[in-house]
Parts: sequence; C-alpha cells; structure tokens
Amino acid sequence: MKNKPLLHTTILIVLILAGGIAFLWLVIFRLISGFSKATPCPYALAWLVDNPIRRRYVGRVLDRVGIRPGERVLELGSGPGAFTVEAARRTEPGGTLVAVDIQPKMIAAVERKVREAGLTNVETHVAGAYELPLDDESIDRAFLVTVLPEIPDRQRALAELRRVLKPGGVLSITEEFPDPDYPLARTTIRWAEEAGFELAERHGNWWIYTLNFRSTEA
Repeated sequence: MKNKPLLHTTILIVLILAGGIAFLWLVIFRLISGFSKATPCPYALAWLVDNPIRRRYVGRVLDRVGIRPGERVLELGSGPGAFTVEAARRTEPGGTLVAVDIQPKMIAAVERKVREAGLTNVETHVAGAYELPLDDESIDRAFLVTVLPEIPDRQRALAELRRVLKPGGVLSITEEFPDPDYPLARTTIRWAEEAGFELAERHGNWWIYTLNFRSTEA
C-alpha cells in the first residue's frame, strides 16, 4: 500500500509523456508530409488525437462547454470520438448528440464507440462544415475541439454554425496549445466576432482554453 502513491505518480508521468510524444509526432507528420494548416488530421493518425493524456481531461473540457440534459448538441469535427460518448451522456435524458466529421472513417470509429457504450441518442453524419445536414435553428449548443483552425474558410463554417444554432444558442470553441494549428484566444475571438458571435464565457488558460459565444442580433 505504501507504494501506491508512487505507482500513481509513475502512471501519470507515463501518460503525460505518451500524450506529449503523440502530439509531437502529429506536428512532425504535418511538417514532413507537406500538410498545410487548415487540414484535418488524417484517419491514420486518429490515435494521436484520442490518446491517454487527452482522455484524462475530456470531462473538464465538457464541463466548460456546458452541455445540459435535453439539449440537441452538435459536435463538429468529432474525429474518432474522443469527446463524443461523454458528451452524449451529458445530453441525457431527452437530448441528442449530433456528431459530424468530413472523414467517413472517423465517423465509423465514432459509431463503433457509441455502440460499445450502449448509447442510442447519437446521430452521425459524414459532412463538411460548409453544408451541415441540419435544419435552421435546430441546435441548442455546438462545440468544436481543435477543429476551427483546420477549416480553410472559417468564416463560411462559422456562418453555417450560426444558421443551425437556435436563437440564444451557444457556440463553444476549445483549443489546445500542443496542437500544431493552435491559435491564440484573441485570434479565435476575432474569427467568431467577425462571423456575428459575441463572447459570453472564457475558461482555462493559454495551454487549453474554451470560449463560449452567443449570436449577436442580425
């Protein structure tokens, strides 16, 4: 029993190192493969964005997003589903999580996780950010985690998000410093304000921040 704290510390260090190495490999891969910014992480590297260190703070990020039971929530750029299952659980009872990603293999990975979790309140779509398969004003809350900088035409994507959000709906954007496309918070705020959103809440710090916005009046 005396060695238990030491074991926990060792596991934590290993997880931190594993997460750091994963993000480093993502940066290196983008550089050597000639990827420009505004490019989604390929499915072959999905394990880098769904790594042990990231799983440790999924709950904290979703706390900041503020999902409430009964809401219809859009996760744009779900990737392999690192946040999807927990986000879907937070919409219960009576809510729905809509996961959208442009890569079919990413959505297939999400669907596997949803089945394994036994969830029935997740709706999935293979679609781009410019033409979301959703009705006008049909979403209570939309969230993106390290996704917006990977979209080439951010203003077009933000306008589409504004279209599907209900009046008073929330747009939540989270960015992580280790991500190779990381923008400063002031840059993300500028992008959102240019698209007709206003900052309502700010959480975190330069390492991981979450910004929650609401639409301004047309």
